[in-house]
Amino acid sequence: MERKTKELIRELEERLEALVIAIPKEIAAHKFYLDLANSSQHEGARKMFLELADQEFGHKQSLEKVVKEIQNEIAELKAGMK
Repeated sequence: MERKTKELIRELEERLEALVIAIPKEIAAHKFYLDLANSSQHEGARKMFLELADQEFGHKQSLEKVVKEIQNEIAELKAGMK
């Protein structure tokens, strides 16, 4: 049982690493679209860029939620091994 738990923890930690890499990319994309919106003279383009920025922000929030869930799951698994 302990070996399976260790393998699961390792798998979850790998997922966590991927998410930690992805979150800054979502932040950068959010800023990119905000910058485009702020520099756009065309109202339609500005609106589109703002919508894209909102989507990227939503992605970041979703990833952060998953990070917390994985961190909690890892903590519970480690506590159960003691």
